Amino acid sequence: MPRGYVFPFDLHTFTDVIKRMQKQPTYLRAGALLFALLIAVIIGVMTAGLLLLLQYHRQYAAHTLRQERLQRHLASATNLLLTSEPVEGGDTVIRSLFDDGRDTVALVRRPWGVFDVGLAYAYDTRDTLANAFLMGRILTATERYALFLADEYRPLSISGKTRIHGDAFLPEAGIRKAYIENQAYASEEVIYDGAIRHSTTELPALNSAILGRLAPYLQHDDTTEWKRAAEDWYGMDASDSLAQLFANTPRLLYSRDSITIRGMPITGQVLLVADSLISVSADAVLDNVLLFAPHIRFADGFSGRLQAFARDSLVVGRGCAFAYPSVLGLVNIPKDSLIHEFQPMITIDSASVVNGLVFSHFPGSEQLLANIKLAKETTVNGQVYADGLLELRGTVKGITLCRRFTLQTPSSLYENFVLGGVMDYTRLSPHYAGSPLLNTGRQGKVLEWLDKKRNETN
Repeated sequence: MPRGYVFPFDLHTFTDVIKRMQKQPTYLRAGALLFALLIAVIIGVMTAGLLLLLQYHRQYAAHTLRQERLQRHLASATNLLLTSEPVEGGDTVIRSLFDDGRDTVALVRRPWGVFDVGLAYAYDTRDTLANAFLMGRILTATERYALFLADEYRPLSISGKTRIHGDAFLPEAGIRKAYIENQAYASEEVIYDGAIRHSTTELPALNSAILGRLAPYLQHDDTTEWKRAAEDWYGMDASDSLAQLFANTPRLLYSRDSITIRGMPITGQVLLVADSLISVSADAVLDNVLLFAPHIRFADGFSGRLQAFARDSLVVGRGCAFAYPSVLGLVNIPKDSLIHEFQPMITIDSASVVNGLVFSHFPGSEQLLANIKLAKETTVNGQVYADGLLELRGTVKGITLCRRFTLQTPSSLYENFVLGGVMDYTRLSPHYAGSPLLNTGRQGKVLEWLDKKRNETN
């Protein structure tokens, strides 16, 4: 700027500038601050929610992985029980699957009638999974046949509508067609879908250890150990039902007199023992229980799943149904002071169905051989083992073993004669598994999952 220049000054312009500088500032309303705070709170809540959701997903993923690992370990524990033999000196084994002390399973095996109950547990630091199941044995190839008749040096005579489907182990004297009670043999072949093989003089032996654990409940000696833990049947509290989980200890009910079972559902790990008679009415509800008595009777129309063991007689009425895996058996008591005045017998009336095992173990004398009678239209889906006599007029869809056939008619008594009986292995379910009582197989199989309601709740 040249020397001597004078800056022009306008007083009005300067005054306007001063007034604009002194103008009051503009303020926001208080609601705007509240709105800002609200937005901040929402953002904070959403951020916290996302963090919590992330944490939940992490915990859920960890829980799911832990449950999947436990399920795998539980399946491994179940398979170990099915493939292993019972351990002497105890029924519980605790194992680490990978020797790391973390993945631990417990294997429990307990006897239940002619089967075993398996309890498999898989542990983690916070969770436990369990399986309870009834174990059977898968039949081997050599145990899959229609008939095994002990060789007593006499032939098997068949008449009427008798049919044998599958391999048959027969006496060396063979098999022949016969004419009995005005009925000739109605078929062409004597054996269908199978071959004839030679049998031995004795039936395949039963498992003596399993027979030994059944016999004490049919002895009336007051010194027997099981009676110390028994409850009085008639002293039991009246209730709508009686149920005992297999994961718990068994419940044993005993009566010195007879027992009549009607109405009240009895399920699970329950043993009923009587010194005289157990009578089961048609409206009784029995599931997986054990019955022991000298005499057992099932009324016409009964339906249930159980194992019943008698010493002298076991009578099944008309139209009864026993679900798989049921067992009806006569058990010999090896005691010199016990004298049998009549022939031990299992009688199954017409139109009844047994899914499982019917057996007699009662060698006795020739005059008192135990007898199993299967009436017309009676069906056994499974196995029949007669260590004595078998009168077969019904159908066995499975395997029949007997020492001797018998046939009682109004006019005569025939031995090793079958009139109208059917023995058909080809109609046995491929999923059928037997009892270790018959020393069947070595590979175990789950017959039934137990304590279902408990497992579903857990």
